[in-house]
Amino acid sequence: MKVLYDSQAFDMQTHGGVSKCFAELYKHLPPEVEAYIGIKETENVYLREMGFANKYDDYNRFLKKGKFPLKRVLYKAIRNIQTGHFKSWDRWPQMNRFETERLLKQKNFDVFHPTFFNDYFLPLLKDKPFVLTVHDMIPELFPKYYSSQEPQILMKRKLIPVATHIVAVSEQTKKDIINIFQIPEEKITVIYHGADTKPYYPSVETNYDFEYLLYIGERHMYKNFMPFCRDCMPILQRHHDLKIVCTGKPFTPEEKFFFEAFGMKERFIHLFVETHQELLDLYHHAIAFAYPSSYEGFGIPILEAYTADCPVMLNRASCFPEIAGDAAVYFNMRNNSSDFEEMFEYVYHMNSLEREQLLAKQRERLKSYSWDKSALALTHVYQNLC
Repeated sequence: MKVLYDSQAFDMQTHGGVSKCFAELYKHLPPEVEAYIGIKETENVYLREMGFANKYDDYNRFLKKGKFPLKRVLYKAIRNIQTGHFKSWDRWPQMNRFETERLLKQKNFDVFHPTFFNDYFLPLLKDKPFVLTVHDMIPELFPKYYSSQEPQILMKRKLIPVATHIVAVSEQTKKDIINIFQIPEEKITVIYHGADTKPYYPSVETNYDFEYLLYIGERHMYKNFMPFCRDCMPILQRHHDLKIVCTGKPFTPEEKFFFEAFGMKERFIHLFVETHQELLDLYHHAIAFAYPSSYEGFGIPILEAYTADCPVMLNRASCFPEIAGDAAVYFNMRNNSSDFEEMFEYVYHMNSLEREQLLAKQRERLKSYSWDKSALALTHVYQNLC
């Protein structure tokens, strides 16, 4: 059985959840699946680790090494004309898109699986089935943050109804797809994300000489970062040595102003994390990892925290109870009501036995998630379509 993937997610991200998901599934597919990705060049770290070509390798090999104006003009013209995109000769060639289109036209595959929602492939599919993965329905569920003309919304509106089969990453996401698009339940299969199977060993040396509560990732809109910060202010006033450590993008001027208004500018720390080991170390040494988001499609940071033996605190919302079960401490953060402060104090004052019992539940829950299981479930979807 032959399965063709395209490059959309890998072109959008050098690293990140969607591209990591597809890279891990690709790596863990069983031998009976011959998988291909329409990739000619990439800067995606997961594909680079698997030996896919570096971005601009094709350009560097063109004519001769080195860069000069005429080379750039000739490269664009010749590569676009070679791939049948005559009207695009003056634009930088979309080598991965062109490669996927070439493979689609050859029809030497059984199932096509796009990695995002661009519908360019529909005229080329003919009678071949395609599987569409939906990671979340956030833009549709939060209209106050997203325009109805958001490209992702428009593309999903076109592709979801015509997909041969849909993969949802949680029962919550499946439920949302059914409610919004009235898709028959039997047309959707839930396949959870997996977890890294390599055992984690803390680094011998760390720079964390203070207590901290950990916040990972994006901080906008439905992520509830500012309500989380407000709930943290009395906690920080009570625990003078405690800090809030955040990853992701640097703090915005608005966030810095908010911290200063409470006199807590020095208590919110932003750290850049460069390696997976650094990330897991950051989890491991935290008092807890807090996830106050109102909605997630799955929540990969939960599994990362489990891997690093970090107590997990989750907003009781969205798919979090589905993914974590009883292997987390839950708080309720809705509108102007929140018991986060109370639940943090509960975690902070756990004795060694209570903490170990929570971590034991988390380790056991982590066993439910593996990329081998996810890839096998995806293979069954492909087989049913064939």
